[in-house]
Amino acid sequence: MFATLIVILLLLGAIIWALLPPPEFGYRLDVSSSTYEDLGANREPFLVSNGYPNFSTTVAISDFGSGVIIGDRWVLTAGHVVLDEEYGEEQPGAWVVSVGSDYEKPDATYDVKAIHIHPGWRADYSIDGLEYGVDIALIELNSPIQGITPAPWANSTELDDGYLDSLIYSSGFGDYTGILDDGWGDYYSQRRAWKNTLDRISDDIDPPKDYPGDEAWQGGWVVYDFDSPDGDYNSLAEGVNSDGEFSYVGVGSSSSEALDLEGTSVAGDSGGPTYLKINDEWTVVGLTSHGSTDGYYGDLALNTRVSSHADWICSVTGNELPGCE
Repeated sequence: MFATLIVILLLLGAIIWALLPPPEFGYRLDVSSSTYEDLGANREPFLVSNGYPNFSTTVAISDFGSGVIIGDRWVLTAGHVVLDEEYGEEQPGAWVVSVGSDYEKPDATYDVKAIHIHPGWRADYSIDGLEYGVDIALIELNSPIQGITPAPWANSTELDDGYLDSLIYSSGFGDYTGILDDGWGDYYSQRRAWKNTLDRISDDIDPPKDYPGDEAWQGGWVVYDFDSPDGDYNSLAEGVNSDGEFSYVGVGSSSSEALDLEGTSVAGDSGGPTYLKINDEWTVVGLTSHGSTDGYYGDLALNTRVSSHADWICSVTGNELPGCE
């Protein structure tokens, strides 16, 4: 009798759960999730010619994360995508970079020649190392990417200073398997994009562990929060997070007003770009690193600041990469 009651309660729980609306998980619940897919694919009305970033530069990296094309043979991503404490580091031949808005039906794939990991991340590739803003890596491809113009990237901190409260876009191949259905395949495999507001920017963060180049190659952050349509969440408001687990985001102000396509990153978006318009060009200023609430309203999205690592990037690529001439 007791076992039967337990089974009935479990079934009732499953039915109630199925009837509940899904959690927001990275996107506004009052906006169709397909709209974020359309934005990420630059489908009407989100065309590049209408002033939107060219999200074709956002690529999938095997089934581990996302990245962004910044040169014919160069992709930026997060350090933890290619080296973390759970999975370790795989050899270049194990990785594939997929181009297109659906990584299960890619427009093209490219093999990896080499993986270059920031020495600060390599010194401490763990959860404890996340707070220092050195979660960044470069992927070098065997052959040039065809048909896609690489994204401009912030090659000096002076370039992206002074843009607080500006509109930003981010994109990636977030893992929505079991939450959203793209109509085919075993996994949800769509590229998505979303808007937000640049709330924090920092640099010159000195990790505590020694590594080659540590006097010059230090960390930095680009940070935003995920505001809800009703304005109930404003995690980066004045004084919030000035201490505690995410004290490293710093202090400042932040509006609680959500944008029409407000969103935040989730698992799978790691390494994907954040774009800021500088000198009339959508420029890569951040790479998705981690967040505070797994994509729910109030989430803090912490993105490795690309300009903090301009010297390291150019030390790896040399004059081959635009922006390093």
